[in-house]
Amino acid sequence: MTVRRSVRLLASLTLIATSALASAVAGAAVADADPAPGPNHVPAGYQLSWADEFAGTALNTNDWYYREGEKAICANRPGNVSVDDGTMHIALKRETYQEMDYTCGGIISRRTFGYGYYETRAKLWGDKGFHSAFWQMGLADYVPDTPSYKGPYNRFNEIDGFEIDSHAPTSVQQHSHWTVPQHIGNQGGVYTGPDSSDGYHTYGYEWLPNEIRFYVDGVLSRTLAYPGPHALQNVWLTTLGYTEPVDEANLPGETTWDYFRYYKPIGSADDIATGTVLVDTCDPGYAETGSWTGVGDAYGYQDKLTRRAGSADAAASWTPSLPSAQTYEVYAWNPDFIRSGSTAARYAVVHAGGTTDVVIDQTKAGQQWIDLGAYAMIPGAGHNVQVASDTGAVGTLRTDAVKFVPTVVVDNGGAGYTEAGPWTSSTTVKGWRSSDTRYSSTSTSTARWTPQLPATGRYDVYAWLPGSPVNVLTARYTVNSTTGVSDPVDPAESVGVDRWVRLGNYQFAAGSAGWVELSKATGDEGYLRADAVKFVPAPAADAVAPATPTHVRQTVKTTPSTGDAVLTLRWNPVTGADVIGHHVYLDGRRQTANPVQRGSFELHQLLAGQTYQLSVTAIDRSGNESPASQPIAVPVPADTTAPAAPTGLVGEAADGKAVLYWSQNSEVDLLGYNIYADGALVTTDEPVGNIGNPELVARGIPVPDLANNVAHTLQVRAVDLAGNESAPATVSVTPLPMTFVGVTDTGYTETGAWAPSSVPGWLTSATRASNGTGKAAEWRPNLPSAGAYDVYAWVPNHTNSTAAAHYVVTHATGSAALDIDQRSGGNQWILLGRYTFTAGTAGHVTISNPSGAGYLRTNYTKFVPVS
Repeated sequence: MTVRRSVRLLASLTLIATSALASAVAGAAVADADPAPGPNHVPAGYQLSWADEFAGTALNTNDWYYREGEKAICANRPGNVSVDDGTMHIALKRETYQEMDYTCGGIISRRTFGYGYYETRAKLWGDKGFHSAFWQMGLADYVPDTPSYKGPYNRFNEIDGFEIDSHAPTSVQQHSHWTVPQHIGNQGGVYTGPDSSDGYHTYGYEWLPNEIRFYVDGVLSRTLAYPGPHALQNVWLTTLGYTEPVDEANLPGETTWDYFRYYKPIGSADDIATGTVLVDTCDPGYAETGSWTGVGDAYGYQDKLTRRAGSADAAASWTPSLPSAQTYEVYAWNPDFIRSGSTAARYAVVHAGGTTDVVIDQTKAGQQWIDLGAYAMIPGAGHNVQVASDTGAVGTLRTDAVKFVPTVVVDNGGAGYTEAGPWTSSTTVKGWRSSDTRYSSTSTSTARWTPQLPATGRYDVYAWLPGSPVNVLTARYTVNSTTGVSDPVDPAESVGVDRWVRLGNYQFAAGSAGWVELSKATGDEGYLRADAVKFVPAPAADAVAPATPTHVRQTVKTTPSTGDAVLTLRWNPVTGADVIGHHVYLDGRRQTANPVQRGSFELHQLLAGQTYQLSVTAIDRSGNESPASQPIAVPVPADTTAPAAPTGLVGEAADGKAVLYWSQNSEVDLLGYNIYADGALVTTDEPVGNIGNPELVARGIPVPDLANNVAHTLQVRAVDLAGNESAPATVSVTPLPMTFVGVTDTGYTETGAWAPSSVPGWLTSATRASNGTGKAAEWRPNLPSAGAYDVYAWVPNHTNSTAAAHYVVTHATGSAALDIDQRSGGNQWILLGRYTFTAGTAGHVTISNPSGAGYLRTNYTKFVPVS
C-alpha cells in the first residue's frame, strides 16, 4: 500500500525604493530594451533588468531549473522542455512515466526577484486536461520540483500571474498566497480574457509593497491587496496534466512561451542621498520602553531582525546623529506580516518646529519605507522619531529602521510655490502624503517650485505625479539650474502614477536661484496637475565601483531541538561617501533584498551537512557593485538529532482504511512523516506532510488497504531533512464498512448557483460554496442494508461562512433538522445524529442557508452503521 504526498499606508504614500526587494541578479543585466511587438503594458517607473528571449537551441540551465517530480496527474520531465528559434516549448504527452499516465514540464528561474513588473507572452493548450501557469514562489530542499536545490529555506510568497485550465481557456485565474507561517490564501478571482489557446497573449503583473496589479494584453484586469511578508522569490513557467478526463485527441500537444522579462523599479533618491542617516533597531540611537521581543518573521529593511511590542505601553524611539541642521525627509520601515501589525501606530516626529504625529495603519501600509514628512532638524537638539500604539489600535506594534534623508520639499501652497494663470484646488485627487492637489485646464497656466537650498551641489529632482484619468498626457517640466534652463522633461508617467518621478540630476547654487516649472505641452488636452517637488543631494552618476569588502568570516550555530542552523557572516564594511551598503551572495545567488549598511548578516534554516560558498560585495549610489570578495566555504554540521515524536495522534475508522490526524511538529527542518501499519512502512515513496503545509495533517492522512473489522496498529514518526526519524506515536484503528458521499460523487446534487471553494475539506478534498438564499445541496447515499446509522457531515470553516447552515436528515421515520455555525468549530466531522434508514437511496441529507447571510459550504457526509 502506498500513500503519496499531495503536494497596503495607502497608495498615495506608496514609494518604491530602488533597492526595496529588487531583483537578486548575478551577472550582466539587460538594460533599456524595448518589449517585443504585441499587446503589452509596462507600467511607468520601471526599467528592464533581466530577460530570457529563449534564443538558441537549448534552455540555458545556468538561468533555469527544469521542473521535476509528479504533480496532479502528470510527471514533469526535463525532456518535455525545449528551446528553438526564440520560443520555449513545454510538451504534453500521453505516456506512462513514474507511475503517471501523462507527462508535462516547466522551468523555474535560478535567480530570485522582488518588487517590479513581470511579463511573459504565451500560447497555451486548448483541449481539456492541462493547467498552465506563470507564477512566482521560492524554493526549499523538501520541494520535489527542484531536487538539486540545496539552499536555505526560501518559500515565502506565491503570486499567480495567471493560472489557466485548458478546458476554460478564457478564464484567467489571478491569486496570491503566503507560505509562512503556513499556507494562507489571498483570494483574487477569475478574469474573463481572450482565448489563451488561439494565439500569443501577453500576461503581466506588477508586484508592489502593498498590492499586485495584474494585466492581460495590456489591460489592467485586477488589483489585489497583498501585504507582507515578501521575500525574493523564483519565477515558474509551467504546464501540468491536471483535469480528468483528458482530451487525448490531439496529443501530443504543447504550450509555447515567447519570453520572460523582469523590469525593476526605477529608484527614488531617498535610498541613495548623500548624508542619509539610518537608525536600525540594533544601532545606537534606538531605544525601547515597555515589553519588546526580537522576532524573525517579518522582513526589516536590512534583515529579518525586527521588533514586536509585548505590552500596551510599549514605545520605541530613533534618535539620529545628524550631520548638519537642515530639512530631513523622515521614513519608517514597515515590517509587514500578514495584517498582524498595529492598525494605528502613532509616529511622533520631534523637530525644530515642534512635534508632528503621523498615524499609520501597519496592516495596509505594505512592506516598504513609509514617508512621515519633511522637517527641520538640528543636531544635538533631541530631535527624533517615537512610536507607540494610538488610542483604539488593534494588532501588534512592530518596528524596524528609520532613516533621515536630507531633502528640500516644496509643496503646493507652501513657501516657494507660485502659480501663473487660473488654478483650482482638488480635494479628490490626492498628492504627496494625501495632501490636496492643484489643477488647471488653461493652456498658458504654469506652476513653479523654488527651493531654498542649503548648499551648492548636485541634486536629484523629483516631482510627485498624482494619478487621474483626466490629466494631460504630457506634463512638461523645465529645470533652472546653474547651467541654465533645461530642455523640457516629459516623463512618461505624466498621466499620473501617485509616486515620485525623477526629473534628473542637476547642479544648483545654494539659495533660491534654482527652480522647477510645470507647463502644458502645445495642443495637449486635459488637466495640468501640480503637487510637490523635492530636491535631494545626490552626486552625479559615475562608473567606478567601490572597493571589495575584506576580512569576511563566518560562524554557524545549530539548535538541534529545532533543526535550525544559523549563519552569521561578518566583514569589514567598505566606507566612503558614495557607498550605500553591501550585498551577500550564497553560491552565487543574492540573499539581501536591500543593501546592508553594517558589516554583518544572518541566514537561517541552512541545510545540515551542506557546504556553501559565501561572498560579499559593496554597492554605491550609482548602482555600481564591487567585485565579490573571495568566496569562503561555510560547512554546516551534520544533523544527528531526531525530531520529537508527533503529538495528538487520533485514528479514525473508514471503509477499508484508517484516517490519521495529529499536530504538526515545529522543527524547521521537518521533511514530513513516515506512517507504519502493523509494522510495515506505508509511505514508501516519501514522507507525507512538511513545514510548508502544516494543515495537511489536520485534514487527515488516509492509510488505505486495511482489512475491515480487524484492529490495526498504526504508527507515525516525524522525519527531518537529514533522514533522522523520531520515536513513534501509536494508535489502534479498526476499519468498518460505511458509506461516504462527497461533492464529486454521483449521490451529491445541488439546487441553484454553486461554485468551487478554495477552502479545503476532508483529506484536503474539494468543497463547494453558494451565497444567498434559494440554494441547497443534497447527499443521497446508497446504503447496503436497513438499520441504524450515525450520520456525520464534514463542516468546512471560514470566517465568511454562514452562522446557521441548516442540515436536514431524512430517514425511515421522518426527518430531523440541525443548524451548524460554519465559521468556527468545524474542519472536522460533526455528528448530525443517529437515525434508522431503509436500504437503498431513500434516505438523504440536505443543506440550505435560510438567512442568506454568509457563504454556505459543502464537502462530505458519512453514514456509519451501528452494530
